[in-house]
Amino acid sequence: MDDARMFDVDLRALIEVLGTNLYTGPGVYVRELLQNAIDAQTVAGRPDEPIEITADGSDVVLADHGVGMSAGTIADLLGTIGASSKRDPFGFGSTSQIGQFGVGMLSGFLVGDRIEVSSRADGSEPVVWTGSSDGHVEMRAGERAETGTTVRIEARGDAKMWLAPDRVRTLAAEYTGMHPTPVLVNGDRVNPGVGLFGDPSGGRDAARVAFCQDEFGFTPLEMFEVEVPEAGLRGVAFVRPTGGDLVARAVHRAYVKGLLVGDVPGLVPEWAYFVRVVVDATGLKPTASREGIVHDDLFDAVAASLGDQIQAWLTGLGARPALRERFLAVHEQGVKALAAHRPELLGFVDKHCVFETNVGPMPLATFRARFDTIRYAGSIDDYRVLADVLAGRGIGLVNAGHAFETAAIRAIVAADPSMRCEPIGQQFLLSALTMPSREVRAEFDGAVHVARRAVSPFQCEVTLRAFEPESVSGLLLTDDTAQIAQDRSEMLSQTAGEPDAWLAALSAIDDGEAAPTRPSLVLNVTNPLVARLPTLADDVVAGALVRAIYSQAMLRARRSVRVAAASELDSAITLLADLATRDRIEGTSE
Repeated sequence: MDDARMFDVDLRALIEVLGTNLYTGPGVYVRELLQNAIDAQTVAGRPDEPIEITADGSDVVLADHGVGMSAGTIADLLGTIGASSKRDPFGFGSTSQIGQFGVGMLSGFLVGDRIEVSSRADGSEPVVWTGSSDGHVEMRAGERAETGTTVRIEARGDAKMWLAPDRVRTLAAEYTGMHPTPVLVNGDRVNPGVGLFGDPSGGRDAARVAFCQDEFGFTPLEMFEVEVPEAGLRGVAFVRPTGGDLVARAVHRAYVKGLLVGDVPGLVPEWAYFVRVVVDATGLKPTASREGIVHDDLFDAVAASLGDQIQAWLTGLGARPALRERFLAVHEQGVKALAAHRPELLGFVDKHCVFETNVGPMPLATFRARFDTIRYAGSIDDYRVLADVLAGRGIGLVNAGHAFETAAIRAIVAADPSMRCEPIGQQFLLSALTMPSREVRAEFDGAVHVARRAVSPFQCEVTLRAFEPESVSGLLLTDDTAQIAQDRSEMLSQTAGEPDAWLAALSAIDDGEAAPTRPSLVLNVTNPLVARLPTLADDVVAGALVRAIYSQAMLRARRSVRVAAASELDSAITLLADLATRDRIEGTSE
């Protein structure tokens, strides 16, 4: 029975290849041993028998109650690199067994210099196979009484940490966290008795929450099941309670036949950034290292199906208002950001995501039901200037100035040609507001000249309009080009004479370009304060009043006030305050 021979390959070189090119770390030996043991017990019809591991830092021993191996089987499998007992005569793998590759046992050499396999199969004599990392192997008669296999690995000096009890316990729990076969490490079970796909009454939901907390690091906002029968896949999607990274590539936890493969990218469409998914499948193919999934046609079909199911959950939030509000409170901006590039999300954004409008916050679908045309302001500044005035004229306006909202609106409109849409800028207001009558314009002619002189330091035009509400004395209208030009001019004036190549380049550009459109102060002739301008005989007082109106318009537009403008406004307010004080003093003395 005794037999000694050598591998027909350089085993040390092979181990180096396994450790540096196939596997990501030495700890995979635990997974490979467990995989073999689980498969052996599955074939033997004893999947519920415990797999027992003992570890003390020097040795690790794994014992199963599987089918065992005869001397001939061991010689074929452990003496021939690449052989596997888990393929049929045509070379295809079993759907019930996990491993497909005959190099799994050799992973033990990543942490040990010697492996001993004691095994017995039904109808065969027990046998012991011993292999060393120098390539020497031997086989002898064993003494095992029951069927099954025991594997012992003796630690290599520099790898004892991988055989420490705590490390082995952690690895075994991680790899078999989804498998029902009990796994004991030094007598304690390390994989949970309650699975993620069991009976709801058996603590399944609590197990799901615990899994999400332990593995993904958050308590889910919501959980829902996913399945792809053609891949033998079942899983759980966990909805994030906080916003995710829209740029980072998301990964999802994958198991094959109950044993961990790892975190796999591409399993769920990238637009579904708000979920993390854990799945267990029988049909997906692991890579040779069992640390990834082969991206074949079935994998692509699974990703598409999971995307459809996540989209269906998202659509279903329409009938669950409480959950929808909680979801949108966290993910609304992220969903809007992706909607412009992901048609799957457009319907949800249209019906459920809320946009600020001048008639109250509402989804675009509700806004369209109230107004024929989706008019939107592409900047927050434009919206602030236009909102109240257009509302007073019965014109609806959407604030699309927040990040990604303009792109989302355009994508929604592009998907339905029947929708009417119009971007609105501040200059739209000049055509929408009523021009005063000729008589009123003649009455204000002198006042307009005074007003233009008063705001000339601000490089601002003055025009007249009549609009509601009359409580608004004036509007400051500008476009982005004019605002940028003003900012640049202010910056250059404050740094005059300082050597700066970048500022000099800006100045050269300014010298060669025509001046852009200037901002306009629109005076509302229906406002009581503005209506007094033509009656003021003192141009100094009238100018101070105009600068005060300009100040109000800047505040309404929420524009930042420059140092020079602030000084002018302070002077105007001081003058008005002095006049008011003088009037009171003179009235008292009389």
